[in-house]
Amino acid sequence: VTFCGGGLEAMGWSPEQEVVVFVDCTLNVVTMNSAYDPINEVSLQEDTFGDREFMSVGWGKKETQFHGSEGKGARTKKNEEPVEVDLGSLDRRVKISWREDGELFVVGFLGPYGRAFKVFSKEGALQFTSEKCCGLEVALGWRPSGLWIATPQVLKDKYVVALFEKNGLKHREIELPFNRAEEVVEGLHWSNDSEVLIVRTFKTSTVKNCLYFYTIGNYHWYVKQYLEFDQRILGVQWDAKYSEGRTLHVLLENGQYEVSRWDFAVDHSTGQARSDESLVAVIDGSQVLLTNFRGVVVPPPMCGFTLKSDRQVNGVGFLRNPEAPWDSNCFFVVDSTNKITFYQPEFTEGTVRRLAGVKTLPKDLELGPGTFSHWLWLRNDLLIVADGSNFVKIFKIAEGKLELQLSLEIGSPGDRIGCIDSVSGNAALIELLTGQTFKLTLERGIGLEESTKLPEFCEQLRVHPTGKVYSLRNRQNLYANGVKIASDVTSIFLTERYLLFTTIAELKFVDVANGDAIVGDRRVERGSKLVAVVPKAARTVFQLPRGNLEAITPRVLTLCLVAEHLDGLEYHKAFDILRKERINLNLMVDHNPGLFLENLDRFLKEITNVNWLNLFVSDLQNQDVCREMYGSNYAGREVPAIDGYSVETKIEQLCDRFLSAMNKAESNERYILPKITCYVKKGLLEQALQVIWDLKKSQRQEGAAEEALKYLLYLVEVNDLYNVALGMYDFGLVLFVATKSQKDPKEYLPFLNELKRFDEDYRKFRIDCHLKRFEKAIENISRYADDEPKFQEALQLTIKHGLYPKAIVAYRSNAAYYQRICASYGDHLRQNAKQTDASLMYEKAGDFAQAIASARNAVDWGRCLRLARLAGYVEDELRRLVQALLPAVQEAGEYRAAARLAKQYLKNDRQAVEILLKDHLFEEALLEADRDLVDNVIRPNLDEYLQTLSQKLQAEKEEFLKHKDRLLAVRVEKERRKAEPHHDEEDGRDVEDCDLYSDVSTVASSRHTSSSGRSGKSHRSSKNRRKHERKLLSLKQGNPFEDIALVDALHALVLRICGPDRLHHIRSVCKVAIELDRLGEAKAVQRDYGALFGLVRYSLDAIWIPEMVVPGSGQDVEATAQMTGDLTQVQNVQHYAMIKPHQRYKPDIQSISWQFEVLK
Repeated sequence: VTFCGGGLEAMGWSPEQEVVVFVDCTLNVVTMNSAYDPINEVSLQEDTFGDREFMSVGWGKKETQFHGSEGKGARTKKNEEPVEVDLGSLDRRVKISWREDGELFVVGFLGPYGRAFKVFSKEGALQFTSEKCCGLEVALGWRPSGLWIATPQVLKDKYVVALFEKNGLKHREIELPFNRAEEVVEGLHWSNDSEVLIVRTFKTSTVKNCLYFYTIGNYHWYVKQYLEFDQRILGVQWDAKYSEGRTLHVLLENGQYEVSRWDFAVDHSTGQARSDESLVAVIDGSQVLLTNFRGVVVPPPMCGFTLKSDRQVNGVGFLRNPEAPWDSNCFFVVDSTNKITFYQPEFTEGTVRRLAGVKTLPKDLELGPGTFSHWLWLRNDLLIVADGSNFVKIFKIAEGKLELQLSLEIGSPGDRIGCIDSVSGNAALIELLTGQTFKLTLERGIGLEESTKLPEFCEQLRVHPTGKVYSLRNRQNLYANGVKIASDVTSIFLTERYLLFTTIAELKFVDVANGDAIVGDRRVERGSKLVAVVPKAARTVFQLPRGNLEAITPRVLTLCLVAEHLDGLEYHKAFDILRKERINLNLMVDHNPGLFLENLDRFLKEITNVNWLNLFVSDLQNQDVCREMYGSNYAGREVPAIDGYSVETKIEQLCDRFLSAMNKAESNERYILPKITCYVKKGLLEQALQVIWDLKKSQRQEGAAEEALKYLLYLVEVNDLYNVALGMYDFGLVLFVATKSQKDPKEYLPFLNELKRFDEDYRKFRIDCHLKRFEKAIENISRYADDEPKFQEALQLTIKHGLYPKAIVAYRSNAAYYQRICASYGDHLRQNAKQTDASLMYEKAGDFAQAIASARNAVDWGRCLRLARLAGYVEDELRRLVQALLPAVQEAGEYRAAARLAKQYLKNDRQAVEILLKDHLFEEALLEADRDLVDNVIRPNLDEYLQTLSQKLQAEKEEFLKHKDRLLAVRVEKERRKAEPHHDEEDGRDVEDCDLYSDVSTVASSRHTSSSGRSGKSHRSSKNRRKHERKLLSLKQGNPFEDIALVDALHALVLRICGPDRLHHIRSVCKVAIELDRLGEAKAVQRDYGALFGLVRYSLDAIWIPEMVVPGSGQDVEATAQMTGDLTQVQNVQHYAMIKPHQRYKPDIQSISWQFEVLK
């Protein structure tokens, strides 16, 4: 226990209750811990500044230093003269105030030069002393954020709250709306979030205690609320609980205890029509600052119009559901005596509407004494207001007076109303601090029913016309009908289609009609909050953290506005917005193509600016921008099919429609430039030039053709345009373009003079060759029917540029030239190894020898025989041709065709049979052979083949068993290694040493994810890819991917052994063996093959295990790896993904009848 002999002047605990400060009667500051152990003791009477005293760095006198925005006049400016006060008359009380973090505290006291304060650390060490300022008073309050120390100060002509920095220097001041003689400041109380400063005063004239609620915005202090109490205030305290928000506790002298909660809200008009001016009202003491954001954006504290009241203003609200003659801009003002005044704003006419003034509606209405809050002007004749904690009063406005219709208790006696919002003209939604909402209906009597129970109390409530309720907990969660849809939300604003909300640095848009999906977002300045969104416009106004305003036009809202204009056929307004906001002009069409095409004439009438039309046509694209660029605004959009219209040909179809409409227009001459733009957009530069040339020759408007050509030169490069003009074969047009394009005459005049010497067709030929239009050149020069030099020139051009198809068509009517071109074409095709095509061209040229030679090289034996007949081959020539064809036909594997040629044309049955036996076609050989050939040729060949076939089946069986057994052994060894400790490291060594993973897979191990895993080599050359596959499919024992190679080999072996071709072949061989009395050998073949077939068939399940069935694509493999947490499973998936997809499943063996009963 500490004993202070002289008594205590003041005492204060630190916010965390760890340090306590005492100031005794001798002005000693004693600091103790929570156990009352002394920490330090300092005297306030010591003439010292503190540990952090300022130091002079020799920068000269203050008069010679920089004075900022005040300019040089500040050097002679004198501080305001303080009021001369006798020290003996000053209040000697001591005041202590802690900073919120508990690191510093300030002590206010009466010093030798008047009142002052000193700043101490929590250890009790003096840090700073305030500068000498006369007129300071007792009240003291340190802003919790630590920025300012507030204390009242009496100056010569005003009464202020001075704001000091912690170093004791005065920073700024708040001018109070009264003087010291009328009211005295008794206390200063900062809210815990530093947003609100309460100035507690005592009125000497009326003996009342008052509370002024101050907030700051853009360096201006606003009086937001004013409360009067008849009883003396004993204590004012902000609630320290974060969940309670800005809850204020007030204790009066008569024992009355009042608790009130205060939250910020933006008072704005809520209409959705174009008549709504997006009016925002700001309370500032006895003034209401009004700004209509549809017309102007005025940064606070300035405004569009200032409405003054006789008393302090405590409330303002707007008409929510207006009826004629009033609109949604009408508002009411409530002063500190609960007097209500209704106003109707008046605006100027013109492009920018400004607030000119306000008109008072009927007359002021007195509500009388009461603690009213949550004012709601529901409709013209109805006012709803909360009275006290949980009562709602409904007033009818009739004949200039208020009639109380009903007073309702909401919830239980302990509940408190937290928010009231309009649902419709006959309903309102009321929210309690518990989060429970009630719907108040006023149609056909008054009803009250419970509505949605919100997860927590939300300070802001918005009800959409569809009935959906959006609620926001300040700077926290956003709910839709009680379901959380976003977090860390700082502000919201509800429009007709979207709910806009901000986070710390983003603006987001929620589509109300699309399941509350977020359809758009954009970055905003950090800490920005929504103030207003102008209805039927795209302007969105934010207030930045420092208080000034910023207006933007979000793309989402702009597109909605454009859509409304397009649906209303207001093409000029829509086009103007698109142009200013740099939105793709294709939206004019893609929004509703059918509607646009139906009203194309109206579009041309509204868009009178030719430059706008040029811009529109130039911007056309063959794509639907509603889907590809602005899909968020057009989600779920369905466009009906339109006959003759498709997105893929939009440019061509629209240009055609425009050209047709422009040609039909009365004053079509003003559409010259848009016509040119349409032709250029379609790529028809010749038509564009023709329009200009016709205009030039008509001479209807002097200089019009020159201006049109000048415009065309902006769209097309000058040399390209010159070439187009040259390609039109009109020298007048060429000279017109050349002279207007600033080309040097030396570049084109000699060439043009040379062309004039030629006749017309050859001149066109030379022009086409110059322009590299070789096909047209061939067409022009082909008109010379019997001119050999001209034909040679055409032939050389054809050979040089490969124009054979065009030349063949051009010279079709000239048989001699046609055949020579075909012969040249044949030579060209033969050199390029296109023998069949060459043979056809040689035939057209009448050169049958070359045609037969090319067909023979192509092994087209049928064509060779047809051409031989056309060429008139005799029998001996035909036999020699067939004899020469036989080796090539057999080499191509066409043994049946070769046998047919030998039998039919060479009349050699033995050769035909021998050819068939080369491909083991025994049944067909029997069909062609006589008894002698059967005995001498077929039987020996069959005996030899049966022996070879038995050996082949045995070799295939051994190969199959070898691969199968090795595969099973590899798998057993792999499982054994997995069961051993540290098997991951061993696998890792194998993986690191190979480059065999596929381009789409990555290998994961317990040590790393191997994000590269050598898979970064995704761009392999063909040679490297083949090398990679050879390594992967290597059957060398010890290969990490040996099981994959074995599966590949077994898959190919199974298809070869059990395929339909092998089954038919075995049956055919056995059938012939039975016919030729080789029953024993046939039985052995059928038995051996049957055993092999059964072995393979019943081994498939052991080879193709379920683990091999993995996703086929690399993306699927990665997705599987991410979804599963089993590392072994991930490794298996990635390993088996390297098997070819069709080899991951066992082959499908068709069951067909191939055995003979006689051989069983």
